[in-house]
Amino acid sequence: MEIVQRFPWGAIPQTRVQPLLIIVEFDVRCPECSSGTDHVNRHAEDEDPRSAVFNYVPYATPKDEWAPVADFTRESVLMVHPRSERHAIEAMRTISQFVAWAHREGYPLDRDRMFTPDACERYITTAATHLAVSSRATRRSDLRRFSRQITTKAPWPADAPQLKQRRTLVPFTQDEITRLWEIANTQSTEIRRRRFTGYLALGLGAGLHPHEMWKANVGDLDTLHGFLCVRVTESRHPRVVPITAPNDAILASFLTEPQDAPILAYRPRKWDRSPFHEMLRKADVPPGCPTITPARLRATWMVHHLTHGMSMGGLMQIAGFTSWRSYQPLQQFVAQPDEATLFAQAVRR
Repeated sequence: MEIVQRFPWGAIPQTRVQPLLIIVEFDVRCPECSSGTDHVNRHAEDEDPRSAVFNYVPYATPKDEWAPVADFTRESVLMVHPRSERHAIEAMRTISQFVAWAHREGYPLDRDRMFTPDACERYITTAATHLAVSSRATRRSDLRRFSRQITTKAPWPADAPQLKQRRTLVPFTQDEITRLWEIANTQSTEIRRRRFTGYLALGLGAGLHPHEMWKANVGDLDTLHGFLCVRVTESRHPRVVPITAPNDAILASFLTEPQDAPILAYRPRKWDRSPFHEMLRKADVPPGCPTITPARLRATWMVHHLTHGMSMGGLMQIAGFTSWRSYQPLQQFVAQPDEATLFAQAVRR
């Protein structure tokens, strides 16, 4: 029996299975802390934060518990001033579940009496025990941050000054790049290979930012001056980026797909904090695989161009930034000429 899974960008044969085994997964959730986001706002596309707040439906909270606290919760979230739809959904998820629990526990609908350090800590220790330690820590951190923003008299200590740590991105070595392509090309399914190779090709071939990768469709691939390029339109820095070989051959193989097919063959959920992590979590990533991030792929792409003599101004144009300052540490990875060569270049005789 041939099993074919259909995607927006086409039908992909999976494998032949005999007999057919169907696995059903049951999702057991705790009503106090389950995100309830599997069905939240799927009808909404690119909402503004305020609309996302009012359209949010907390399916993890019973309707009779949500109705008395709904307006109070929405007002509380708006006081946090979410800057995007995703942040609004995340704030509604965290605050709605806390408020429903607190109201059930007898706390009044008074922010200074509900959003206190003791109440937040009690909520985490009694109603979030089923969460993984990392998830519980994130929920606790978010709730404490929100509580500081929306209260005036609650006994919250002042925020400790954050220590800013500057880390220099280390580009991939050629051996690491070779290893990444081996992993990408040996994924167990066609769709996983498609995602992995598209990810590497956009990063190593065009140096796109994460949000630019998600927005890139097959229709954005175009030929200009005889070279395959990707048109970056949904960005603060619209531009046309020529795709570095051999990545252009990878992306050229996608041109037979529908124009609106995502190059990454993956659409992240709006509430995913780490969409690339989620995408790679579904891939076959062996132990010892180099850590892959869009920023590191972009750094590798930039160093590659500088190493091959591209001017800084030209790189700034296709990379979509106006100041070189934050990228200056990458210069240490660019081979510099010896003194005799440098002098010859300076004299130009």
